[in-house]
Amino acid sequence: SLGVRTLPSPASVKQSSKTSLSFFNQQKPVPVAIEPGVGEEGCALPSLSGVNTLSEPIQASIVLAIFAVLGVSTVAFSSFLGSITAQYEWVQSWRYTWPLLGAIYAAAGVTHFTLQEEYENIYPTKGAWGFWYLPGSPEFHVKWTGVAETLGGLGLLIGGGLDFFAPVSYTSPNIISNAGIGSDSAAALLLLTAVVTPANIFMFTHGAKLPIDGPEVPIVGHVVRGVMQVVLFGLLYQMGAGTFDAVLS
Repeated sequence: SLGVRTLPSPASVKQSSKTSLSFFNQQKPVPVAIEPGVGEEGCALPSLSGVNTLSEPIQASIVLAIFAVLGVSTVAFSSFLGSITAQYEWVQSWRYTWPLLGAIYAAAGVTHFTLQEEYENIYPTKGAWGFWYLPGSPEFHVKWTGVAETLGGLGLLIGGGLDFFAPVSYTSPNIISNAGIGSDSAAALLLLTAVVTPANIFMFTHGAKLPIDGPEVPIVGHVVRGVMQVVLFGLLYQMGAGTFDAVLS
């Protein structure tokens, strides 16, 4: 018997041709470049310090050692500052810088919202150093620290301004203790600065960038930052000594 052969329709031939061409014309996915110091992947690349290439127990030891050095140095500098302030009357004039420091803190707090993505980039990634598992997203921590920094800065600005301009008989309003709003704000800012210190350490250990499009901070830059942080801790402790004494007594 004669078989009947069915020819493919023009539409099916056209569709088959499209399928074949699409197979050969498939575009390969373009690899996304990883920027050192940006995002979780970028901070996993070897940093200038090389700390993030070490084992997690060693990383944790380095972080704890940095905190220990900051703490011991702060106590030493604060004691020195308190001693010379008591001995030399002219040194006491540094107290009039309180409003300036308060304004700097308040402005820095505002930048947590205007440069939010930049600050989120230096927040330690989950599992950093083998122990960083703080609840909450980077966005949450950047925002609440920004609010706290702004309020603390305004309190220090107001308290320092009252000490400078108000009559001696005027009593500064109290917020936390009877030491006054300036002392209370300084004490709160000292604790806040200690709380956000892991972000600075993360920049050293993992090369996280702030700003994102800027260069990675060199080792010398981190050393200078550490010295400045000790000075800041010492100043804030002296400013908030009245509050710490009132709370701990």
